[in-house]
Amino acid sequence: MDRKFMPDEVLDDGRNSDTENITAIIGANLKRARQERGFSLDEVSARSNVSKSMLSDIERGRKCPTVAVLYKICEGINISLTSLLKAPEKIVEVVKSEELVRKGEFNIQQLFRYDLQTSMEMTKARLEPGREVTTDSHGSGVWEYVMVIDGVFTLVLDGEEYSIGKGEAVRFLANRKHTYANRTDKDVWVYDLVHYGS
Repeated sequence: MDRKFMPDEVLDDGRNSDTENITAIIGANLKRARQERGFSLDEVSARSNVSKSMLSDIERGRKCPTVAVLYKICEGINISLTSLLKAPEKIVEVVKSEELVRKGEFNIQQLFRYDLQTSMEMTKARLEPGREVTTDSHGSGVWEYVMVIDGVFTLVLDGEEYSIGKGEAVRFLANRKHTYANRTDKDVWVYDLVHYGS
């Protein structure tokens, strides 16, 4: 069976695509780096051999540059490629409640998508009565934390069952097959946090 929540999965939730996000990040980082160095677009163009119009489109998030173009820009103004690709740290990120999206046996809302800096992701999920789903290993060193909002959640791990009630939580090493189940006649609501290690 498919893994439950892996970092490379993308939910079709109507938000900006990953390409749009990285294009905006590159544009903002380029503009900031250029302004910090006191360069005009003309100067960056002359230094990098990338047209002024292309640089302007990149900074405005209108075009996603190729690796070759990024390399020219980085060489031209002496910055690292990673500095252009790195998302700015958010001090506060508020996630509003949204309708859950059906994913396998779960209905979920992706609260925080996989983040390279924290190596974590977090979802809110509802498991309907009588439902269960078995998930393969999430990989070596991956820990999963499940906090029960409402109902009684059952975790099956290495042939042993653990019942976790409302207000309780369970943490386990998710490097093996495991099963999430709802053995009751009421919905189970949980927060699920996966930490993929450093």
